Amino acid sequence: MASSASAKPRPRGGQGTRRAAAKARAPAWLGRWWKIALLVAIVTIGLPLAHALFGEVVALLGLAALIGFLVGRWTAA
Repeated sequence: MASSASAKPRPRGGQGTRRAAAKARAPAWLGRWWKIALLVAIVTIGLPLAHALFGEVVALLGLAALIGFLVGRWTAA
């Protein structure tokens, strides 16, 4: 019984160990650069597509809102 009281609680759903293992396998530089690649893809593919479908004003406002949201989430502590 004493050993069960000192045991660490398991993460909910077992996600903590999987996420930690995946982070340990991935190179450290990959964590930042995939976000930059996503921003480049949004600008080069998403902006012309949104411009063609919705017009210039909606495309620019949507792009500003989306990038603002993404950068805010990525830089949150």
